[in-house]
Parts: sequence; C-alpha cells; structure tokens
Amino acid sequence: MKIETMMRHFREAYRGVRRNSWMSFAAVSAVAVTLFIFGLFLITAFNVRYMAGELEKQVAIRAALSPSMTGAQERQLTEQIQQLPGVKNATLIPKNVGLRQMRDEWGPGGEQLFKDLDGEGQNPLPDIITVEPTDPKNVESLKKQIENFGSDKIERVAAGEGVTDKLLNFSSMLRNIVLIFGLGLAVLAAFLISNTIKLTIIARQREIEIQRLVGASNWFIRWPFFIEGAFIGLVGAIFPVVIVLTIYQVFYNVLGAGEAAAILKLMPVVSLGIYVTISIFALGVAIGTIGSIISVRRFLKV
Repeated sequence: MKIETMMRHFREAYRGVRRNSWMSFAAVSAVAVTLFIFGLFLITAFNVRYMAGELEKQVAIRAALSPSMTGAQERQLTEQIQQLPGVKNATLIPKNVGLRQMRDEWGPGGEQLFKDLDGEGQNPLPDIITVEPTDPKNVESLKKQIENFGSDKIERVAAGEGVTDKLLNFSSMLRNIVLIFGLGLAVLAAFLISNTIKLTIIARQREIEIQRLVGASNWFIRWPFFIEGAFIGLVGAIFPVVIVLTIYQVFYNVLGAGEAAAILKLMPVVSLGIYVTISIFALGVAIGTIGSIISVRRFLKV
C-alpha cells in the first residue's frame, strides 16, 4: 500500500472520530474502564504466578535423621541421597548449625529466645539432610524414595510442596477468571465501538457509494474504519496503563520492600510494567479493531 493512500486512510479515520466526538468519547471511556479492571486482575494474576515460581525455587525436602546414627553414617547417607535421580543437591545440616540458622531467621530476638538451648544435651533439634530437587513437581516421588531408606536412619521426611501446589492451582483459577471477566467487558466495549463506527458509516454513506462507483476496492473502503476502531482502543488503553502501574508502584513501595519483602515476594515493577503495558495496549487495539469489523460487516456490506 502506498504511503499517500495510507495517510489518506488515517485522515479519514481522524475525521470519523471528530465527526462523532461524543460517541467516540463514550467508546474510549468504555474501553478505559474495561482495561482498568482487566489491568487490576492482570497484576494480581502475574504476582500470584510470580510468587508460586519463587516458592518452587525454595521447595526442599527435609529428612530428620535418627539420633542413633553416627556422623560417618550421616555423611554416607547424604552421599547416597545425592546419587538419587532427580536430586539437585543434598546437604547435611548438624543440629548445632540448624539452631544457629533458626536464631538468624528470628532476627535480633533470636539470640535471647534460644539461649537456653546451647550446650550438650540441650539442643532438641535433629540432624537433618536438606534435599533440593531438580524439578519441584517431582517432590512427592522423591520424598517417597528417601522414606524408603528406613526408619532406623530417617525418623521423618517433610516437604513444602503442599503450599506451592495450592498457590499454583489458585494462580490457574485466577487466570481463568481474568480471561472470562475480561472477555465479557471486552464484548461490551467492542459493542460501543461498533456503534460509533456505525454512525461514521452512515455519515459517509454517500461518499462510500461514490467510491464504489469509481471502482474503489472493498479493502480501500474498509481501512479508515479499521484504523478508527484501533485508534479508539489505543487511546482508551493509555489511562488504564498509567493508573494501574501507578497503583502498583505505590503498593510495591509499601509491601515490596523492607521486612514485608521477606514474606511477600512481589514481581519487580519494571518487569510487571512491560507485561501489563503490552497486554493492555494489545487488548485495547484488538477490542477497537473487532468493534470496527462488526460494524463494517453488518452495515457496510462490503
């Protein structure tokens, strides 16, 4: 397509928006509200998925060893577990090291809280072997393999796969809700855009007839309406992107830093901003184009 022809289509699309300014404003507002609500759902879905991924990285199996085992036996068992298929790393943690780690996790008050557990015979923690799987989804099968070493060597085996599975399931459910809810809102916005384009078509009916008489192709007639719909969707996406990312920036500054960051793993603002911006703008243009296609097919008959 020639540049002059494309510029002509853009000019006609701009005139269509100006000619029906109030309907265009209503269509832009509908798209903006739709994409704003969709954006809020989107940042929630992205963060749930991100937190699930972070938890997957931290999934580990902890095998508490029998007190009757000697240090040499514990090291030998650690090496045997390391050789199991699906094991990325197996580490022996003596109980005195485990106590020190517990103190560190509790922060400044940990030293005072656990001071009475120092000394021979005072530490109630068992020696443990932490096992990091190569694939977090195979935790359950790997746990059973470790349990097969026998109760004379291992008293109990624990894994944190339950929380991760629940979070992943919730992430999938939330993604489906976002898609269904977003689709319903998108249909409403596309309907308003189609009505706006319809008014433009009615206003230009005589001009369209003349174009047909002089041999203009169907695509030549359609292009301005497609551009008009895409423009309405694009403009309607600007404000939702700005507002949603501003809200998330404030939320991230409050909960994504400091002590809360150790508990609540939020997706970085820059990474989330890229995904959300692309998604919202793409959806806005898609809604506008679909709305124009509906009008063109129904009222233009070309």
